[in-house]
Order: sequence, then C-alpha cells, then structure tokens
Amino acid sequence: MKKIVLFINALTTVGGGERLMFEEEKYFRSKGNRTYILTYDFNKRALFDGAYNRRRVKIMNEEKKSNNVLITTIFRILLLRSKIREIKPDIIIAQSAWECIYLYFATLFTPYFYVVHIHGTIFWFDNNLLKYAFIHRGVFNEIRNSLVGHREFIPIKPPKFNLAKKIASELIAVAMYLGVRKAKQIFVLSNHMRWEVGRLYGKDAIVLQGAFPRRIFSYKPKKNIKQKLGLTNKKIILTINRLDPRKRVDLLIKAFRQMDKKEKNAVLVIGGKGPDERRLKRMVKNLNIGDKVKFLGHVKEHELWDYYSCCDIFAHLNWADFAIAPFEALALGKKVVWTSEMNVEKSLIQNKRIFVTDPEVKKAAQALGKALNARIAKGSKSNNLYKYTWDQYFHEIDKLCFYPKT
Repeated sequence: MKKIVLFINALTTVGGGERLMFEEEKYFRSKGNRTYILTYDFNKRALFDGAYNRRRVKIMNEEKKSNNVLITTIFRILLLRSKIREIKPDIIIAQSAWECIYLYFATLFTPYFYVVHIHGTIFWFDNNLLKYAFIHRGVFNEIRNSLVGHREFIPIKPPKFNLAKKIASELIAVAMYLGVRKAKQIFVLSNHMRWEVGRLYGKDAIVLQGAFPRRIFSYKPKKNIKQKLGLTNKKIILTINRLDPRKRVDLLIKAFRQMDKKEKNAVLVIGGKGPDERRLKRMVKNLNIGDKVKFLGHVKEHELWDYYSCCDIFAHLNWADFAIAPFEALALGKKVVWTSEMNVEKSLIQNKRIFVTDPEVKKAAQALGKALNARIAKGSKSNNLYKYTWDQYFHEIDKLCFYPKT
C-alpha cells in the first residue's frame, strides 16, 4: 500500500482540473492505496453537487492569521511541510504549477518528492501577471503569438500595478520556475502545452489525455431533456460552461445567429452561470434571437450526461487546448464542434463526428451548419475513444510515477 498526497492550493470551484483530481484520488484509492487530498481553502460547491466525498478533503487551516501575504505564505509552507512529515507520502501530486511553489520549499532537504499536472501554463490565465515577469521576457512574444486565443486574451503590455506588486510578481515567478523544475515528472494534456512548459521552465513534460469514466459508453439517459425543455421537434446546439469571456460563448451566439438565417429549426441551449451571463443575455436580446436561445443556468452534475445525450451538436469554442466536456459528448455519440486550438491526436480529428473551426464567427457558423446537416451512420459510441478513459489515463500516470522510464 502506497501513501499518496494530492495537493491543491484552493478547492473552491468546479472545473476540469478539480474533476480530474477527484477522479485521480478515486483511482489510486481503488488500487488499495491510502490517499489524502490536502488544501488550504475549501468550498463545498467544489464537490460537484455532492458527486465527490467531502471526507476525502483535508483542510490545512493556519493557526495564525495574517493580512500579510508573505507571512501567510510562510505559515502555509510550514504547515504543509509538517503535514508531509506526518503522512510520510510515497509521492505528492500537485495539481498545477502554483502548488509547486509551496512544495518546493515544503520538501526542501526532505526525502519526499512530487509530480505535477500542468493543465494550463500562466499564459492560459489572462489575469496572471507572472507571464510578464523578467524571467519569462525572452519567450513572452513567442508563446503569446503561438495561438489565436493567446493573442485574443493576453495584452502585449501588462496592466499598471504598483512597485510592491511588481516585485512580488517577479519573486513568485522565480519561485514557480524553481518549483516546476524540481518536479520529478510533469504531466500535460497536449503537445502544445508540452512546448509551452519547455519554453517557460526548460523541462520536458509527458503528454497524457483523459476525460471520462469507461461507463459512459453504456450510459442510458434517465430524463428526456428535449421534452423537459419543450424542444422535442427542434435541433439542439448545446454548450455548458462557466460563463466567462474565455469560454467564447459570445462567439457561439454570433455564429448561431449567422447560421440561424439558414437553419430555422435550430435552437441554442446554454448551460452554466458566471460573470459574463448578463452581457450574454443582453447580446441575445440585441440580436433579436431570444426565442431561439435558452439559458439553463446551473446544470446539476448528475444531469450533465442527459443534457449531452439530448443535443444534436455539442459546441465548444473555448480558449482551450483540451477539455473534458466535448470528449464526454463525443463518447455519448454526439457531433462536436470545437476550435483548431484543441490540440489532439491527428487520428482523432479523422473522427467523422468532430468538426473543427477557427475561432471566428463566419467559420464557426459554417462548422455549426455543416455539423447540423451531417448524416453519420449510427455505430459504436466509443469509436476508439477508450484510450481517453480515466482508467487508462491514471494507469499511465501510476506507471510513470512509480516505475518511470529510464
């Protein structure tokens, strides 16, 4: 039996990274290991509507509270170091490059080591100032210019901030650089992310992709969602996201409006909540397509696959190189439209259910229309998708963590 620590700085929201961590913990526990999820901040909404067990999460509360970020960070490092010595883990799995900062210092001069998942570098978060640090100056333009989304969401010049914040940003960037380099293994979800990690940290990463449990291939819908929504005779284009600008739901709305001129029987169904919701609803109203667009609000975890199953097309125009939701829809036999930024194997792109578009209104509208009218013979939902199951994904991680290639 191995002792495995999964460390995440804050577990307060739902997302692909959080889902992957819970599934990873479940996998290693199912193999007879003792697992621990450690975090500093926790909110029960991160449990995906109760799909995951709260008892698996251990919250490390600081005994001393401070308004000083540096002092708080030092306390947290010491707390993590103490917890690691108490557990004596065989391995620690960090959930992002950010956790590597804490782990670099917490494992210093100890026999304990860590690996890290980097689902998105600092260039995939538009509000992360570390990308502007001096240590990354030599590769900033190269990485920013490598993708449409980077150019779309990342300003060339950093926002103005005071000297203290600038100094802190520079120091944190160096600490993250050292922390990532100290990791025994780095796992990423795409070749592009591997390239970014190499340019930022001078370390090679291992590309592995996982998105869903094996049971999805035999899933039978529990609810008739089309009937529930009153859309029985309609063709549904579905997207379910946190509603924020980087998800490009505004692009999807505009593309749908253009496509709707030819496809009168289609409706756009948007699931999720977020800071961009009010703007998106106003956009729908201004485009006079309120009768063709339906906002669902929050979609409960146990209903997700029923919604995916009801749609004719799942649209994923997000700024992302890999994502779970479109793979789940694909595994359920749905046609999927995603952007050319999705960095997947060439063999997968040959899947007739996948329609790739550049993140532009006209091209996205054409892809939606093409997908809507594509007649694809019914067959196996799997279509060689078994390699993207959680079991296969975590099996590879297990091998590489404990039996690394020499």
